[in-house]
Amino acid sequence: MSADGASLGARIRSRDDIHVIAALTAITAWAIGPLFTKSMSVGTPSIVFYRILIGTPIMIAMSYRFGDGLSVPLLKKAALPGLLFGSSMLAGFAGIRMTSVANATLIGNMQPVLVIFLAPKLFGERLRARQLLFAVTALGGVLTVVLAAASTSGAHLSGDLMSVLNVLIWTAYFLIAKQRRLAGVDGWSFLAAAFCWSCLIVIPFGAIASNDLGQVTAKDLLFVLCMAMGPGVIGHGLMTWSQSHLDVTLASILGLLGPVISTTLAWLVFGESLTVLQLLGGVIVIGALSLLVKDQRGPAESVVAHETA
Repeated sequence: MSADGASLGARIRSRDDIHVIAALTAITAWAIGPLFTKSMSVGTPSIVFYRILIGTPIMIAMSYRFGDGLSVPLLKKAALPGLLFGSSMLAGFAGIRMTSVANATLIGNMQPVLVIFLAPKLFGERLRARQLLFAVTALGGVLTVVLAAASTSGAHLSGDLMSVLNVLIWTAYFLIAKQRRLAGVDGWSFLAAAFCWSCLIVIPFGAIASNDLGQVTAKDLLFVLCMAMGPGVIGHGLMTWSQSHLDVTLASILGLLGPVISTTLAWLVFGESLTVLQLLGGVIVIGALSLLVKDQRGPAESVVAHETA
């Protein structure tokens, strides 16, 4: 790498808000993922089967290139979060296929509500009053978009319930992943180990439940590769890296931007209907999160310092 390139990299890493930027980039990558899922011609079991089959070797390679690789102690630490990760993948993909992109992503981003209640007990985190106000405002915008969903948007109750299940599982994974990162576990290696454990759930499920594994097209495989590199490498990679520097509450609240991106893209690409109230809700979310990020000056106040960071 040239001296100018190294200098640019050092300047980027030294930014006070670099971890917020990393989290926002991860959320954007996650928000694009549902479009790939919705575009595929095969069912959910086949999608998750090929997603984990292609994504796991990529994550393992990333762990050896940028992290500490895999080890038996690490695999033990990643067992529970890895199984949760795989279960969330199944519920999440099913939710997207069974309801509208808007509802699936918006329900999935109700996570901050759970985190706001759990983070103080688990990590000693505490939001300032202004940050809490911005968070509640953003959440109100999300609820507006969900409740104002048009009847022609493709929303279905069964898919909505699957998305609710996904957010419960994902929140558990997110909090445990935060604990592991604070304990000093390398981000890329942790992700690779989590993917390995996910294979134990996802691959058997896909192989047994799918009736179109052999009908996957080259276009479908391209979409899977895009999911592995975008939401997978960029999304999970950057979010896991930023978790050791950001309060888990802030990272979760920033995730409320994802539904706005997904809903807008679904409208542009698939023609999913949007109402005036949904558009208003999206504007509220973006505005509240913009104020939240602007107000962020390093991590939010903590009751207890992160001694293990």
